[in-house]
Amino acid sequence: MKDRGLARGAATLVMIAAIAIPAAAAELATTTVTTRVLPLERWFDGTVEAVHHSTVSAETSGRVQEILFEVGDEVPAGAVVLKLVSTEQRQAFLDAEASLAEARSNLEVEASNFQRVREIYARQLVSKADFDRASASHETARARVARAEAALETASERLSYTEVKAPYGGVVSARLVELGEAVQPGTPLMSGFDPRSMRVETDLPQSVAARVREHRRARVALAEADFVEPERITLFPVADPATSTVHVRLDLPQHATGLYPGQFTRVGFTIGERPRLLVDARSVVYRSEVTAVYVLTDSEPQLRQVRLGNRFGGEIEVLAGLEQGDTVALDPVAATIEAARGN
Repeated sequence: MKDRGLARGAATLVMIAAIAIPAAAAELATTTVTTRVLPLERWFDGTVEAVHHSTVSAETSGRVQEILFEVGDEVPAGAVVLKLVSTEQRQAFLDAEASLAEARSNLEVEASNFQRVREIYARQLVSKADFDRASASHETARARVARAEAALETASERLSYTEVKAPYGGVVSARLVELGEAVQPGTPLMSGFDPRSMRVETDLPQSVAARVREHRRARVALAEADFVEPERITLFPVADPATSTVHVRLDLPQHATGLYPGQFTRVGFTIGERPRLLVDARSVVYRSEVTAVYVLTDSEPQLRQVRLGNRFGGEIEVLAGLEQGDTVALDPVAATIEAARGN
């Protein structure tokens, strides 16, 4: 039944092309079916994850005042993503500034007094005890300035915590608080990931993992006919005792777009090599249940059904229907018209 359906589909291709036939068909562009030694692959399901993914949390207490980015927004590195009410932290900062100004003013007075006592002591007009008291007061004033500077730095840092910033550029994946919500140190606020740094993780049987360690080659499916080779393949040095599988991590290049954390994909691992019969992908006709090419026999294009395998760049493996050296039309539409003219 299936063969009769394929035959009817192939005949339909020729009948449709007969509707409009030009007076003179252009010379058909052709390609030759060739055999090349290519990798032998085993395919496994993998899960995409971001290399850089994190959740920023509150480092001070407060209430959410403003949310500047939402889920799906792109965030530059260092951008403020959320603000907390900063009244308490700002007041502590101003108090620390005032304390530092007071300490510095006191230090100026003590430094001037110590300089005066030191000059008098050099002329032996004051006792050693008076000199020691002036020196101690000066050192105490310097210590108070240092303590005030440290307090101001701490207050400044706590004030900066009211503006939550992105640690790196990326995309917001989750917002975990609402406007006006009170938060404490450690409360998760927002999650995100860097879409330019992705990887795929999967598990391999031990027998396959041994051959993958030998060849260290793989390709990840980005779309139906689009693949990318990972920049690095990491096989974990131990097997999972529960499943007897080896975990594998594949770091993708930055140009591998269209993948998101949690997405499933396919990974082809090279485990050897074998000769493959290849045809140019542009020559293949897909109509309903029919997969075919136009083979030139005695310079006349004839539709021939084929069974295809894996795709390698711009070429597709032919499992049945063609032989090495066959000449195939590159443009199936032009070949359809030419075949109809011949009939």
